[in-house]
Amino acid sequence: MTDRTDRTGRADVDAAVDDRVREELVRFVRALRRAGASVPANAATTAARALAEVGLDERDRARTALRASLLSDREDFEAFDRLFETFWRRLTAGLDAGGSGSDGDEMDGDLAPLGAAVDGDTDDRTDGDRGDDEGSPAGSFSAGPVGGDADADAEGTTTAMYSPSGRASPIESGPLSDGDGLGPAFGDLTRSLAGLQGRRFGRGTDRADVRRALRASVSTGGTVLSVPRRERRRTAVRALVLVDVSQSVLDVVDRGFLIDFLRRARRDWRQARVFLFDEDVREVSRQFDAPSTSSAMAALEAAETAWGGGTRIGGSIEGLHESDPDAVDRRTVVFVVSDGLEMGDVDTLERELSWLSRRAKRVFWLNPLAASGRYEPTARGMAAALPYVDGLFAFARPADVTEMARQLRRQGPGGRIGYEFDPRTTHRETTARTENDA
Repeated sequence: MTDRTDRTGRADVDAAVDDRVREELVRFVRALRRAGASVPANAATTAARALAEVGLDERDRARTALRASLLSDREDFEAFDRLFETFWRRLTAGLDAGGSGSDGDEMDGDLAPLGAAVDGDTDDRTDGDRGDDEGSPAGSFSAGPVGGDADADAEGTTTAMYSPSGRASPIESGPLSDGDGLGPAFGDLTRSLAGLQGRRFGRGTDRADVRRALRASVSTGGTVLSVPRRERRRTAVRALVLVDVSQSVLDVVDRGFLIDFLRRARRDWRQARVFLFDEDVREVSRQFDAPSTSSAMAALEAAETAWGGGTRIGGSIEGLHESDPDAVDRRTVVFVVSDGLEMGDVDTLERELSWLSRRAKRVFWLNPLAASGRYEPTARGMAAALPYVDGLFAFARPADVTEMARQLRRQGPGGRIGYEFDPRTTHRETTARTENDA
């Protein structure tokens, strides 16, 4: 009995230590970004794994592992060294206290609480922490303009917290306006996607076609008279759009904008299949062949489509994998529209996203919450998804679609793309830091 009690007590302490390390690491990454360091979106996950490997017994080893995991630019080393001292002092103090930290500790200015908001929000949890643990109730949704940017205020940029998992209810048609200004933005995205190189080659000017040259030389006794050239074929857009319609997404996304985006995908792309998911997945492609947003909503209502339930991203993709594996092939660009709040098994999500990334031409994640200048992908589902996607983009208004098209056109899908390279977000963060300093 005593041994069992001791083991239980040690397990509780270990869990508390893990939580403390994770909390301080997320706070450290946020402080680095506020200081202007370029920290990749999935760096916190890599850093956590690095810490697990080297342990916390030796300060210098932990420091080296974190710097290698979080930074790629030497110009950021000075900020890292300065903030690391505070991070390590807070972390070790918390561990010495048994893993729970000291409630009375004064917060260091550089490593403010996880939920410290630019505009004085006193909530102490990040977007990624909110409602992302199985079995724990999520907080209620709230949104407000990000301070410090008049343009962002005018466009309704929001910082959001997750709402509770809802109960699925039938879609009811109602007055929804078509997405204002979405037409030009969607045209830009279509041209950028159509410009993505395919796998097959055709005649062109990019590179020498050695095989054709050798085949032609047979008729001239092995003498190569000319060297033809070839290039990768560019094809029309073939897409699979997986749309998270759980309550947490419906609380933050503009439904008229979302419906109009899906309707245009069906109309303008060579092939586009649309699936809605919350706790399960269902295809609604034909409903989006409607001529307007309101008629598409009416078609969804007539088909008795439901939305607004909980969120099982991995389980929903698994359902698609099992029921319709041919929905994805090497010509397909996959879009996942979701806030990344996973209430199911994260291992399932990783496994199914690995399948998607192997099968698809490209996988892009569109997150309505990434439109906020303070957004960080710290939710369990979003952090787990990052290694398997080609880009994480904001998705809240037509300007976000335009920015995604611009990055794909200039950088290509393998370049430095995503919400963290959005100049609008950089401007909002800089403005917020300036106001805080003032």
